[in-house]
Amino acid sequence: MTMPTFTATKPSVRKIVQDNARGFSLVELMVVLFIIGIASTAVVMTVRSPERGVRDEVEQFAARIAALRDNAILQSRAMAVTVRPSGYGFETRNDGNWVPLSEAPFSTTDWKSGTTVQMSGARQMRVAFDSTGLPSSAANFAIKHDDVTVTLKLAATGDVRVVR
Repeated sequence: MTMPTFTATKPSVRKIVQDNARGFSLVELMVVLFIIGIASTAVVMTVRSPERGVRDEVEQFAARIAALRDNAILQSRAMAVTVRPSGYGFETRNDGNWVPLSEAPFSTTDWKSGTTVQMSGARQMRVAFDSTGLPSSAANFAIKHDDVTVTLKLAATGDVRVVR
């Protein structure tokens, strides 16, 4: 008695090519979607809104004011920020006079072209920080560029906040 034998038949090359010709595999589709996602993310990240530009400028200004306040505390001396329509600068009190600071990050800085600042009705404003970090007065600076206004608020406690 003989045992039946089964032999596996190999599909022809023609059959394999015909089966693969129907479409893309799931892996291929996922790779394409991943590449499109990366490309679209790159485009979104490089496009800057007008608000982002003025907000960056105000946040940099706020960070410098906060650093000046901290320096006034650390050095136990009065320090001030002076804001003008053209820009802002930092000063320290030395022998009864205000002396401009020139070292980074406290160097005088001009506003970017097209930027305007409004400050509580004054043309120029100096806010001094004492050795405890308290400002001489609270202040609001409305900084405008391309019809977008961002406000920097300096509280009487010395807190610095950027608001839209």
